[in-house]
Amino acid sequence: MFSSKTVHLDHATQPSAQRLSTLLCFFTLGLSTAAWAPLIPYAQQRLHLNHADFGTLLLSIGLGSMIAMPATGLLIQKVGCRVIISVAILILLLVLPTFALSSSVIFMSVALFLFGTAAGSLGVAINLQAVIVEKNSAKSMMSQFHGMCSLGGLAGVMTVTALLAIGLSPLMSALAVCILLMVISLIAVPNSLSKIENDKKINPAEHENKTRKLPSPLILLIGLICFIAFLSEGSAMDWSGIYLVSEYGLKPAFAGLSYTFFAIAMTVGRFAGHYLQRILGEKNIIIYSAICASLGLFTVVMAPHWIVVLSGYSLLGLGCSNIVPVMFSRVGRQNIMPKAAALSCVSTMAYSGSLLGPALVGLTSEMMGLTLVFGIIAALLMLIAFLNHFTQIKAS
Repeated sequence: MFSSKTVHLDHATQPSAQRLSTLLCFFTLGLSTAAWAPLIPYAQQRLHLNHADFGTLLLSIGLGSMIAMPATGLLIQKVGCRVIISVAILILLLVLPTFALSSSVIFMSVALFLFGTAAGSLGVAINLQAVIVEKNSAKSMMSQFHGMCSLGGLAGVMTVTALLAIGLSPLMSALAVCILLMVISLIAVPNSLSKIENDKKINPAEHENKTRKLPSPLILLIGLICFIAFLSEGSAMDWSGIYLVSEYGLKPAFAGLSYTFFAIAMTVGRFAGHYLQRILGEKNIIIYSAICASLGLFTVVMAPHWIVVLSGYSLLGLGCSNIVPVMFSRVGRQNIMPKAAALSCVSTMAYSGSLLGPALVGLTSEMMGLTLVFGIIAALLMLIAFLNHFTQIKAS
């Protein structure tokens, strides 16, 4: 559908076109995944599921992503980024409307599995493309790329929330997002990378890792940090609306407000990330970000009014904004593992936090409540500041 150009395009395409393609691909990931957030309270009510059952249903997303991401890391070396991106976006276009229609748990679980598969594959492909484009441009761009993902998420959640608020049906709201997604994809995908070059500079320790077929401790620590950050993002996307409805009695049509505030703060933080890194330094920005994110989620837990909850999600979004971009940049700078393999490992851990984590939130919240679960995640965010010390990689 989107993959009509040949492999030779990579050499003929201007770097500016590849950067634009990468920016728009990140936007599509954020747009398609965040559009699901305002539809969640409707889906839960339509399926008549409690928190635990709904959390179990969300495991389908995690299962799909956990299968797709390692497979994408292997497949992408053969087919390139463009094919993976094309197929993933096509699946998202087909699946999104089903979230507003299905009243069957089985049908919804299949749709969520495909959603997780597509989102996971798309995340690996565009992050690898971002690492290559950033390396070729010789300047920090990862925060801008992830900023576009947040901007897409903001556009998705605000669009669907606004359409629902004016009385449009969930189905028509989802179809509106699909039209926007298709238009952007037709512009972005043709200039994405169709071939991935093998790493030329690999540390001798990499051969030992290939023999053992295990990721290095450095990659695992980076993946753990990304898991925690994405877990907080996933809980904001999938559970913030339900939290406002269940704890504060807000109408489902306005439940997307919490994630909207989160997405606005994250978008601003990521686009300012390059400047913040120059002022604070890469090490300090992770520390301050972890503290800010933890404080934000504790604010959500302690909030006496739903408006205070919105401010807490704003702090959470601002704090989480630069953690993952910095970690993915470190993966791109390391020479311990091949970048495609390392990025696949980190992406699997990271996106499992976003896609599998919310299911665990649902299961545990039925036993101890969403408030206590959010408090535990806030404590995990503080752990990032400590783990940051062990993941330092000098710029090459």
